[in-house]
Amino acid sequence: MPQRDARLIGGVYRTGQVLATGGTLTAYTAYNRNTNDVVGLYLLELPSTLQPDTARQFLQPLDRRRAVHSAHVINVYDWGLDGNRAYIATDPPRGVTLQHVLDNENIDIPRALDLLKQIALGLKELHKQGITGLDLRPQLITVDTVGIIDRVQIDDIGLRTLLTALGYVSTQRGDDIGYLDPRYAPPEYINHEQVGPWSDIYQLGLLIFTMITGRLPFIGRTPAETGIMQNTSPVPSMVQYTHDVPAVLQQIVEHTLAKQPTQRFASAKALLTALEAVQLPSRSSTDHTEVVQEQEEQAKSSPSGADLTKEMPLVDEDITLRVTHIEGKAPAQSDSDASPQNVPVKTTIYAYLNYEKDGVEVQRFAITQKSTIVGRLDPKRDLRPDIDLSAFDPAMTISRQHARIRFEETFFYIEDLKSRNKTRLGELSLTPFKPELLQHGDILHFGSVRMIFEIPSMGKIPKWSTH
Repeated sequence: MPQRDARLIGGVYRTGQVLATGGTLTAYTAYNRNTNDVVGLYLLELPSTLQPDTARQFLQPLDRRRAVHSAHVINVYDWGLDGNRAYIATDPPRGVTLQHVLDNENIDIPRALDLLKQIALGLKELHKQGITGLDLRPQLITVDTVGIIDRVQIDDIGLRTLLTALGYVSTQRGDDIGYLDPRYAPPEYINHEQVGPWSDIYQLGLLIFTMITGRLPFIGRTPAETGIMQNTSPVPSMVQYTHDVPAVLQQIVEHTLAKQPTQRFASAKALLTALEAVQLPSRSSTDHTEVVQEQEEQAKSSPSGADLTKEMPLVDEDITLRVTHIEGKAPAQSDSDASPQNVPVKTTIYAYLNYEKDGVEVQRFAITQKSTIVGRLDPKRDLRPDIDLSAFDPAMTISRQHARIRFEETFFYIEDLKSRNKTRLGELSLTPFKPELLQHGDILHFGSVRMIFEIPSMGKIPKWSTH
């Protein structure tokens, strides 16, 4: 079972799944008891000699970070002190890290450009608030892929700087959040010179090279040698590693990775403009915005709960689940279809979505994955969501990728995926990409389709009201 902190952090946050831990710093998913929101929560152990006023001064830059609102930057909601610990509440984790994508997927140039432009958009918003000197290592950038659409988010909230101020001694491992990794460090980081927006542009240049070629431009036999290469070595030609790189991309990378800050792009906006101007010989992927427009057809508006903001009931007790096994059988198959080859198979069922008509259960959809997309079949692209509600939606009020239900070991939550006709949890109309806690017996609306959420271990659900 995941570790849990029985006491509410800051009197507000109930910790859930442990996402990462490094002694001084632990990352959780957590539940905000006041707002019913699922959040990410960082807990930092403070030195016993550190005075509370000094600790608050170290955390004060998070106020500027809290003012940044962008789809491409993780939101910071709250921070404070709880005894000898500091806490920071953020968006909950979504998707996988860019490092995971680099390690496990082949990124073609069109997709790399799309990802990079989204990072540059996030960088532009951070720079507007005067936030610079970021940590843009791939493990601190998230790629959340829904269908064929990527949504990229910068996850750095200044933890490396904060840990350094608290006297943290890094392990000098690449996955240590407190480590200044020379493979991703601009020359001025290494030389202890002035850091600014130009430093972040250099880091984005390192990501451009890495995502296009699949390797970093400067890697020495030791960290010290890598630092020297960042200071002195010319930028390698990307065509050595990827044959179809346009010459303009090589020029962008060289401009971005200039050793002197004054020779780099003047701003993130200027770099974004250059990336957007890149023309590829043949376009093999569709722009993020166009895909959304194509996927979500014009549909009749369903009754909207946009003006209803009733919160979910407060949960005081922990949600604990036992693994449930059932005999595998296709929902539409009758008993007479069974054959000797259809040997019962035990499958882990995390939860169900039940569709009822006139008070009678018509179909039950098993949720067998920790991340499940609910939507409608896209026959043109032959894309099918994990739970396809097409049969119950003749008016096509459900988007292709409508909503996502996620199981985080200790609780479930649901988030709308920017659907055209909204996702509703009871009377609450969900804000796109903002997760809400799901409870046993909750009524959900996907467009005009009404479902009930069931956790197998929680007992019988009372019958719905039919009006």
